[in-house]
Amino acid sequence: MSQNEFTMKAKEWDSNPERRRIADEFAAAVEKTVDFTADSKVLDFGCGTGMVGLRFGKSVKTLYALDTSDAMLGMLRAKLSDEDFGNVQVLAVPLHEAGIPENSLDVIFTSMAMHHVEDLPEVLMLMGRLLKSGGKLVVGELLPEDGSFHGDNVVPYNGFKPDDLATMVEKAGFSTVSHHEHGIYNKPDKEGVVRQYGTFVLVGEK
Repeated sequence: MSQNEFTMKAKEWDSNPERRRIADEFAAAVEKTVDFTADSKVLDFGCGTGMVGLRFGKSVKTLYALDTSDAMLGMLRAKLSDEDFGNVQVLAVPLHEAGIPENSLDVIFTSMAMHHVEDLPEVLMLMGRLLKSGGKLVVGELLPEDGSFHGDNVVPYNGFKPDDLATMVEKAGFSTVSHHEHGIYNKPDKEGVVRQYGTFVLVGEK
């Protein structure tokens, strides 16, 4: 999806009930997988408006909220100005420009962002370097779909076969990788017909 598309959608992003449900369910999966502590440093990769990440802000030492959409981050910053979400550092740059020290993160989580990443193997390698030994990567993503999920917009990946993404994660240096199907994302296609798209959660441990 282009930056223009994200700009157009940013203001109504949080008002979509299906999107809120998906965020709630992925956040629950993260909580089930990760034991956050007051010393945890975590990254919400492709954070958007912070629908997932901000709920963990007060449970950790530092929450890095990274996205390259200025419009989405504008909505996130508005939330931060209205409410205390803890130590949230907003990063409006690609991951390789974020300046996060290697071996410093306890957790990286990301929801519905990986299929937008063109240089995914390289990004996964960098994530592996940023995580501490024993750190976890938690990914919420689409199962393979026919391209209709994004309508006329072209994205690098029309979902993933979980085993294929697991192989990519393993090649990036993660020693333990597991995944499971997670539910259904209901979304209208470009003709307005609501279609069902399968999702999964993948967990990698460094």
